[in-house]
Formats: sequence, C-alpha cells, structure tokens
Amino acid sequence: PCDLSKMHSAMMRRGCLGATRLPVAAKCRQELSKLAVRQISTGDYVASTKIPTYHFQDSLPRLPLNDLQATADRYLYAATPLISGTELETTKKIMNDFVAGDGKKLHEFIVEREKTRYSSFISEPWFDMYLTTRDPLPLNINPQMTFFNDPIEAKNEQVTRAALLAWCSARFYRTLKDEKLPPDLFHTQACMGGTGTGFFSFLNGKGGSSQFDTVCSMTPKSYAFYAAYLYGSFPLDMSQYKNLFNSTRIPKRVKDELKISPKGNHVVVQCRNEFWKVDILRDDGSVVPAGEIMSCFRHIMNTPNDPSSLPVGILTTADRDSWADAREKLEANPKNKATLEMIDSALFAICLEDSPVAGFKEQQELMLHGAGRNRWFDKSFQLIVLPTGRAAVNFEHSWGDGVAVLRYFNEVNDDSKKAPIPTELPAKSAPKRLVFEHDAASKDAIQKATVSFDKTIDSVRTEVLEYAGFSSKYIKSKGLGLDGCLQMSFQLAHYRLFGKTVSTYESANQSAYKHGRTETIRSATVESDTMCKVFFDKNSTRQQKEEALRTAVANHGRLTKEALMGKGWDRHMFALKYEAKQQGMKLHPIYEDVSNQKLSEIIMSTSTLSSPNIDGGGFGPVGPNCFGIGYTSGRLRGVEDPALEGVEGFASSIMSYTTRNTAEFRDSMRDSLTDIMAVLDGK
Repeated sequence: PCDLSKMHSAMMRRGCLGATRLPVAAKCRQELSKLAVRQISTGDYVASTKIPTYHFQDSLPRLPLNDLQATADRYLYAATPLISGTELETTKKIMNDFVAGDGKKLHEFIVEREKTRYSSFISEPWFDMYLTTRDPLPLNINPQMTFFNDPIEAKNEQVTRAALLAWCSARFYRTLKDEKLPPDLFHTQACMGGTGTGFFSFLNGKGGSSQFDTVCSMTPKSYAFYAAYLYGSFPLDMSQYKNLFNSTRIPKRVKDELKISPKGNHVVVQCRNEFWKVDILRDDGSVVPAGEIMSCFRHIMNTPNDPSSLPVGILTTADRDSWADAREKLEANPKNKATLEMIDSALFAICLEDSPVAGFKEQQELMLHGAGRNRWFDKSFQLIVLPTGRAAVNFEHSWGDGVAVLRYFNEVNDDSKKAPIPTELPAKSAPKRLVFEHDAASKDAIQKATVSFDKTIDSVRTEVLEYAGFSSKYIKSKGLGLDGCLQMSFQLAHYRLFGKTVSTYESANQSAYKHGRTETIRSATVESDTMCKVFFDKNSTRQQKEEALRTAVANHGRLTKEALMGKGWDRHMFALKYEAKQQGMKLHPIYEDVSNQKLSEIIMSTSTLSSPNIDGGGFGPVGPNCFGIGYTSGRLRGVEDPALEGVEGFASSIMSYTTRNTAEFRDSMRDSLTDIMAVLDGK
C-alpha cells in the first residue's frame, strides 16, 4: 500500500479538488497539460507518448473501504447542524443500532465480495444509481462546458468552427484508441510519493522527465504505478475514457443501458431538428481531412428542411420511462430502428444551432438545455456550435464524472487553435440524411415531450455574478484556502436569507484510485454554522468573525483532504444501502430517519470550473429548492460590467427554479464576499 496523502496535500495546494456535476479535477488537468511529456503530431494524432495511455491502469491502488464506525461518526457530524438536538439524539440511537446490526452485516458482505475483484466498491452501485434514475437528463444530469472562440476570427464561421472541432475530435479519438495519449499523471516532483527523502531522493524533480517515461514504460503494467510512485508521480484512473466515444445511454424501463458501438466512424449532425450522418474517419481508421468535413457540413446547412420532419430530439428530454416507451414504438418501424442505431453508434453528436444568443446568461442556458429540439441528450457528449462560432460540450453524466471530458475539451481546444483554416474539398463520402417515419403514437409522444420541456425550462432562472478582488492571490495573502473561503461565502449567503444551515454538496475527485468516482465534501458543518451565527450577531467583533471564519475554512480543508483520500461517508453509506437491496434485506431505519432526509435534499449544489479554455459552464439545480452554483476564479469577463474585464476575481453562474429567487441569492452571495473581505482587511 502507498501513502497518497502527499499527493492529496499537493492537489489541495494547487486547487485540484474536483467538481460536482462537473466532477473533474480541473486545475489538476491544467497540471497534466503542463507536466505531461508530449509532442504534437503532424499526422492523425494530437499527442505522442512513450508510456501507453492505459499502462498504469492495472496497478492503481483500490479505493479504501472505511471502518464502519468511522463512517457512522462522520455521518452524525454532518447531520448535526441540519437537525435539532432532540432529533440528533434519536439519530444517534438509530445509527448505533445500524452499526451493531444490519450495517455490520452489509459491510462484511462488501468486504468479502471485494476480495474477489479488483475494482472500486462504489463503481457498480454508482453506475446503477445513474441508470435507474427516471428523471429527464437535461437540468438533472447533463452539464455543459463552453469554449472560448478561436483567436482567429475567420475560424469562428459556424461551419468552419464545427468542421475543425470535429476534425480535432477525430484526431483525439485516434490518439486515444492507439494509446498515444499521455497517461493522466499528477507530479509532486518529490520522490517516494511526495516525501522527497530517503534512498531515492536523487529522483526528486524527475517526474515527467524522459528518464521517468523510459523507466515507467519498461515496468510491467502490474507494477507500473509503483515505478511512478518512486518518482513522486501519481497515475490517475482512466477507465472512463473508454466510454467517451461511440457511447449512448439507451432509455429502458426501470434501468437504462449504456451502449458502446466501437465500429462507428461517423458523427451524427443535427441541424434545424434533422439528423445527418457524416463520416469523419475512413474505413482504415485514418482521419477525414477537415476540408471534406467542412464540405459536408456546408451541404447540410444549405439543404432545405424536409417539411414532414419532426423534432425527434425532444424525446431525449422526457422522463426515462416515457422516452423508453416512445423509443420502443419508434423501433417497431425498421427504418426508424436503423436511424436510431446510426445515432447510437456515432462517435458523438454535433448540434448546429441556427439562432444566436443575446448575452452570457442566454449562452449558458442554450448550451445547457436550449429548446431541446435540436439535441440528443443521450449521447456521451454533444458538440453545440452557434452561428457566432461559440461552441460547447454538453455531456451525459452516467458513464463518467467529467475527467475524460475535460481532458478531451482541453486537447481539442489546443489542437484546433493550431490548425490552419481548412479549404473546402469534395467529400469522398457524402453526408446522408437520416429519416424518421411517424405514426400517431410518435407524434403524440413528441408533442407531450415538447409541452413538458417548454414548461420545465420556463421554470428555471440563471443569474451571473462577477466580483473583483476576491482572487486566489488575495486569499493566499491572508493565509487561507480559496475554495474553503468561497464555500463559506455560500453558507453565509444562504444563512443571510433563510437563517439556517442546509445540506451542501461539493465533490472530491477520486481518480487517484482504480475506478474511482467522486466523494462528497459536506461544506455545511458545525463550524460553518457557528461562523454564520457569529457573522450575523450584531454583538460580534471583527476579531470574533475572523476567528470563526478561519476555523470554518480550516475545517473545510480537513474535510476536503479526507474526501480526496476516500475518507468521506456518503459513498460508503450509499454502498451499504445498495448492498441491502442486493441481499433482499429490509432497509434499515437510518435511511428513513430525518437526518437522512435532510442530508439527501441538497439545497446548494456547487461545482468549481477551472480551465483557461472554459468560457462558462454550468448545470441545473438538482431539486425544486436547490441552487446550482458553478464558480471559478481568475480573470473576469466583464459580463455585467465591462469595466471588470481582465480583472482578477470571483465569478459564478447560479441557476434555480422559480420556487427560489435566484437574483436575491446572487445578491446575497455578493454581500457575503464583501463581508469576508471586510473582516480579513480589518475593517
């Protein structure tokens, strides 16, 4: 066993935590881009590597299964600020019964089963959780990330932009398939897993060097992780990459199916609600020139719509059971079945939009859900391209936590910037229109899905906040962690409006472990609750506020490190619940207790988005009372105030249903940032 604590400490210092809904270690991926040794190929690859892509996969450490009592203690700690003292005493008794009885049995079942397989104990339950969810994918499941436009304006013409992104995506696919993509690695540059001392200290600073590449590539797969560990480098799990392309979530009654069709060489292009098949790979696997792809897309844009076509894509916005029923009826027609198979087997989907957006908020909403007609939310990911050339990735969440998506996003962004403006060429393989035939049942399903989705998107609101000065540099100068301070500002914002602490979700990426997914960082704590009470007590002094803030932020840092090391409680409790179902056991009362009800209703779902290539991103609220908070720090865009463009600070996109006042919450967030800066500046 290897001590991963040094890596986790380094990740925290560099801000590599992970993200909810967009659950990626975003800044960590920036480190990968800087540290991984690679060469841009002039052929069909975006990169090259001496170490094969999946070389470390077989030797990654397993996610630890925590002691049951430790999990119970963490659960009770998280529940404490959310329930009354009387309720807490009852919960403790119920939990004690669980630990001594059913919980112990279920834990032992998991331990025994894990002896026979080399995976993560949470992998199967987590897949099952996503696939059995019956909620519609848009807003509830699929997040989005938006690219900046290309620096060369001519490359932002819609067809040119779409063709280049498709071409670069095909190159990324070839690089990944042929294992030429450098493995995901986190380098501490200190030997022996970050200690930097001992016999192997001569390896300090050599993680990612040519020597490192040679040694690791020559080490057998079953031991490769340990070779990297000697250099102070940590390979990360890449199992999710295999679901990135040719992947689709198929709606089924009760539980959906993830389908991979590895032989598809095409993309499916949606334009004005119609579908087209465009090959971007030759039969021999080589990449079709960008000029030919461009010619195909131009043909699609210039072809008038079939007046009989209907927006079948809207069906992917329906609840999963309704969509499963509608799809089954569609497939009864052989022509429709063939069209669906062509969509399912596509490498990915491209959505060519025909209407521009008025501003940043509208861009956020269009990339996240749009009108739903010109989308196929079931695909592993969709590239959405606007008439202005603005583009985004919208991805389905069940197959992975965004680790692969962000790497794809960054690699394709960089590759497309280096690509020249393509010259249109006659396509050797012409685009093929995909046709659906409709009966009364399919027309009715499309109509119902349209009405339902229009009603849903009319019930959500997005607000944007930019705040100058609240930057990483500023917070570091105060001796605090940026993420902890931001999470505490969210706690203050909610407490200011509602006078109570509520369940808050932030995720910790666990790609350091084989088949790792995420763990929850519970930002609402006893310490954060105390901080809020001190801040809003008129008798509190500035010193008392600062002390409470520093205590809460430090505690958040502790919880973050524990979650990164697999020492949270959420996934363990979830796995025990899943195991009870598998064993046919009655659900224990702890899962029906008021504590579980409070903890399970996420009121603030938060996600940090950090990449120099991301021009916005977001996700929907996970419930009617939820605020979905996407946030980042860095150079501001001047979305609301042009004077802020280029200024270092904090930015956030907040979405909630109209049952909440999104604008009011945004203003409270602004006031909380002001309060924190005033306290830290001695005012």
